[in-house]
Amino acid sequence: MEKLKEKNKRLNGCFFRMSWFVFIALISVLISRFIMTGVNDMLAVGKPSEVVQIELPENASIDTVADVLASKNVISEKWFFKLYSIATKSPKFFYGGFYELETDMDYQSILNHIKNQDNVKDVVEVTITEGMNALECAALMEKNGVCGKDDFLKCCNSDKFKEKYSFLEQTDKSSKRLYKLEGYLFPDTYKFYRDEKEENVINKLLNNYQKKIYQKTNNAEGNSVNKSIKELAEAQSMTVDKVLNIASLIQAEAANKEDMYKISSVIHNRLATLSSGGKNRFGEFSMHILRIDATVYYPYRNKSSVPKELSKNFSNGYNTYQIEGLPPGPICNPGLDAIYAALFPSQTDFYYYCHSDSGEAFYARTNQVHLSNLKKAGLV
Repeated sequence: MEKLKEKNKRLNGCFFRMSWFVFIALISVLISRFIMTGVNDMLAVGKPSEVVQIELPENASIDTVADVLASKNVISEKWFFKLYSIATKSPKFFYGGFYELETDMDYQSILNHIKNQDNVKDVVEVTITEGMNALECAALMEKNGVCGKDDFLKCCNSDKFKEKYSFLEQTDKSSKRLYKLEGYLFPDTYKFYRDEKEENVINKLLNNYQKKIYQKTNNAEGNSVNKSIKELAEAQSMTVDKVLNIASLIQAEAANKEDMYKISSVIHNRLATLSSGGKNRFGEFSMHILRIDATVYYPYRNKSSVPKELSKNFSNGYNTYQIEGLPPGPICNPGLDAIYAALFPSQTDFYYYCHSDSGEAFYARTNQVHLSNLKKAGLV
């Protein structure tokens, strides 16, 4: 019996030592991994280079700084960053404001940057309204001191964004397209730095577009769905670029939200006649010629806004009184209401519309009724 107790005691001792060894080994592995990932993060090993903006509240603590940096993917190991800041005797509190950082900066570079008040950026809030075109967006940026108008427009016509944003591969490659990114400068309120790089400005606009177009919606204007705008377009055998093209026409022409859906029906009805040589169900021809006024002087709003040196012989490839079907690309940057209207037009057999000066809308199935509506609207 005594021998059995002694044996059990030895076995228990061995088991305890083995468990302790395994525990120590496990802790060592975890600590080693923590140190290894932390050091890699500290030195920014393998991190992609991307410019991001962060906003720190006034007198931000190191905990707050770590949270903000992690949310922007500047760091990934918050605890290691905090330990590093303590070890290097960094400030306990930091100046509030906006900073521009790169995601491949090491910890020391980050701390040096945000503890220098000279690096706080001057921020301006800019609102791109629904229906603004690229030319107007460029003028707005220059007016607010964000970036130069010409630099913005040049960037809008570059191919530097296609690698990052796959949706741009769907854009019509027509040489008549004036601004490659027209339609993709999503209307919203943004915060920009003064004297910011135009490439960063457009990246922010395209990021917002991507978010809005690819996020799923549960209710698209009365249509119960759980799909993104991209998926809704594909379900109707349309590219998003075509949807944006139609939406831009709707945005430029409609008097209100309800009007958008009826104008959309007119555009869709006319486009449907492309397969029949422009003939509609009422025996009228040339219905595939959209005749949309907003396209005539694009990228300008009207004849009076065309520069004098261009006005005498002005022409473009967008004039839907002269071309068949849609213009080479969107004529403005539509909002979500116009995009949904392009996807879900009212079910009508209208082929014409017009508006009075007060914005009252008139719709017609035939040219004869349309001519009568023009008189009612005071347009003839």
